[in-house]
Amino acid sequence: MFRYQRLVFLIFMLLFLVARPGARDLQTDSLLLALNKKQADSTLFAEVYTLISGQMYNNPDSGNLLAQGALAIAREINDAYFISRFCMLVGVTYDLRGMYDSAFVMYDKGLEMAEKHQFSQLAGELHNNYGITLTVVGRLEESISHTLKSRDIFESLADSAQLARIYNNLGSRYAELQLHEQALEFYMSAAQINERRQDLRRLGYNYGNIGLLYHGLNQNEKALEYFYSSLQLLDTTANRYDYSIALHNLALAYQRLADYETALNYEARSLAIARELNDEIGIINALTGKASIYNQMEQPKKALELYNESETIAHRLGTPYYLMNIFEEKANIYAGLNDFRNAFAFNQKYLKIKDSIMTVEKNKAFQRIKSIEDEQKQQQIQILTRDSEIKSLNLKRQKTLRNSIAVVGFLILLLTIGLYSRFRYVRKTRNELAEKNKIINVEKSRSDELLLNILPAETAEELKNTGNSEARYFDLVTVMFTDFKGFTKMAETLTPQELVGEIDHCFKAFDNIISKYNVEKIKTIGDAYMCAGGLPVPNNTNPFDVVLAALEIHQFMLDLKEQKKNENKPYFELRLGIHTGPVVAGIVGTRKFQYDIWGDTVNIASRMESAGEVGRINISHTTYGHIKDRFHCIYRGKIEAKNKGLVDMYFVETRFKTD
Repeated sequence: MFRYQRLVFLIFMLLFLVARPGARDLQTDSLLLALNKKQADSTLFAEVYTLISGQMYNNPDSGNLLAQGALAIAREINDAYFISRFCMLVGVTYDLRGMYDSAFVMYDKGLEMAEKHQFSQLAGELHNNYGITLTVVGRLEESISHTLKSRDIFESLADSAQLARIYNNLGSRYAELQLHEQALEFYMSAAQINERRQDLRRLGYNYGNIGLLYHGLNQNEKALEYFYSSLQLLDTTANRYDYSIALHNLALAYQRLADYETALNYEARSLAIARELNDEIGIINALTGKASIYNQMEQPKKALELYNESETIAHRLGTPYYLMNIFEEKANIYAGLNDFRNAFAFNQKYLKIKDSIMTVEKNKAFQRIKSIEDEQKQQQIQILTRDSEIKSLNLKRQKTLRNSIAVVGFLILLLTIGLYSRFRYVRKTRNELAEKNKIINVEKSRSDELLLNILPAETAEELKNTGNSEARYFDLVTVMFTDFKGFTKMAETLTPQELVGEIDHCFKAFDNIISKYNVEKIKTIGDAYMCAGGLPVPNNTNPFDVVLAALEIHQFMLDLKEQKKNENKPYFELRLGIHTGPVVAGIVGTRKFQYDIWGDTVNIASRMESAGEVGRINISHTTYGHIKDRFHCIYRGKIEAKNKGLVDMYFVETRFKTD
């Protein structure tokens, strides 16, 4: 009874937030009637999901609150499908609010549930949304990987509506890689599906993207044609979020035509809607659009004011693509004003992002696309080879048949016997060869799996290709050590098998957690666990990644402690230390390989663990300097660390700082 009351309250909250005073429709009345009659939970949840998803673009803050409420109810009644679906919906609302890390967490939870229960369509939707958000934060290769996974799922399900969304997103990814021909093919495929389905909103979105593609190719007439078509379709759907995008696109077209007054008018309308919806990405687009127009109108100071405002928002959201474009434009403006100091500074910022995000991510994305194309080509070659073999075999059979007919009596019998014997021999040989190849492939796969359990994937691949792996220097790596308190005491009360089982249970959980945050396990020493972020592939997010993993490990140990207490069993407590700095990494040994890291950073991280407190995450001042804007930490003061003297240390309290 309680859960139905919660659902009724949720619906009334939604109606209060999104409906006009006195406005009611048949859909709402029928939903309330169904709730009063206590229909099946799935029906109730589906109605709630439809109402929230229909309004969240116009009010993402309210949408987030309502989706969180619905998720809580789904968890109460343990409805796996709607837990996964509302995790996705909460993630989308976080994306709309610019809280991308929170969106990734919700996508991960939803995807884990969907894959566990084999909700294929839902898993495809989650992969697609994951790809969209990853693009905003500059992780292009991962974005393409998730989008391609989504495409494979929906192609197997023959779901044309979802495929239209996937093709549109793939078009955007290929456009960012400047593969214009392939991008246009994907956009057109999406538009054709939406035309057949008469989905005006998504068709309008497709036309807007096609217009942007032609705009980038300087085909202004075609761009303007598609922009106008997009605006008309989106106007009929009454979706203000997408309508704001369409207005911004038209402003780009008129700016290209040097009709600055019209362009500013469209940007102003786009900005007003984006501010009303609190769409911060839309606000950035409109502000930078206006700034570009004012710059072309030779009003650089006004342009700089708008770029500064958009830069503040882009910094807060952590969107490198937008920051890169803003830095480039500001550098050009300062150069035009002969302010070469600022011009140089912003040009350096632009080049740094371009090198770290555009070059690296695009190269990874190109490699990903190339590997897919190579796989497709290999499949085509195999098909053609099989066809050729079949055709060759048929010709051979025809020739043998013609020769056999020409031979009479006894020769025909002898030839037939000979052919039959040879056929049996060939078949036996072929079967034996196929079986041996199968065994070889199984053993190769087993060998590869064993190697990947010992070494990182990149290092293992280098070792297989070249026979050795050179040590590398990494200038930004975050190292984490954990250690169990009470290990000796538990060792006295448990059998060796039970003790190893408890450690194995914890370390397997640690392995699963760090893999979600791109953190590499280095080794375990007894009851100590060591891992590091930022290698073997360097990145700038490893301080955040490792601290996020530490928080989840900390929560896992608290849950395990509670469980063991309830079962009146002994339990471990954890000390955890983190430090950030340079290391050297490589393989040691010639018979039993081990990937390891060395340097003072490792020693300081170990001191952070030993100088910490049970149940707390202890970090160094260096790590704190990297994460302080996104985590709430408590300063401990200068603490004595073995062989290091007094060191500034901090406890991490919560994931995000609160004002």
